[in-house]
Amino acid sequence: MNGTAQDLNSLQYSLKNGKINQVAPGVFFYWVKVTAAAGSNTFTITEAITTGNFSTPFALANGGNNVFDLNCNAQSETMTQNPTTGTVTVTFHAPTAGVYIISLKYDAGSVKGATAPTPTTVHNDFSTTGAPGSTNGLDLIKS
Repeated sequence: MNGTAQDLNSLQYSLKNGKINQVAPGVFFYWVKVTAAAGSNTFTITEAITTGNFSTPFALANGGNNVFDLNCNAQSETMTQNPTTGTVTVTFHAPTAGVYIISLKYDAGSVKGATAPTPTTVHNDFSTTGAPGSTNGLDLIKS
């Protein structure tokens, strides 16, 4: 986990009858490094829709959500998501204090059926409370 990946800056969507019909790519990830104390830890990841009249957050995908130590060992975790706000709460037990990686896999298709946004491009910011510099943005763009 010492490398970096190129940021995904946008998703493309199409419309059918005024509703979002398809989104590509179908999933995307939000990875964040957090500093955890030994024992129980809770981190909150927020999704802020910063443009337009769109208010449908992306839902977590089934599977692919986890917390890892820096040796890529999965930690026992619990993740919950508020379906209205998109806020994700991650709770895990850290065996030792240190840096851990939270991996969230989002289902881009979870916005299918939502009314077409105005303007047609919507910006989303994802950020983690207590993790400076964790904000990462993504545009949902009509293709």
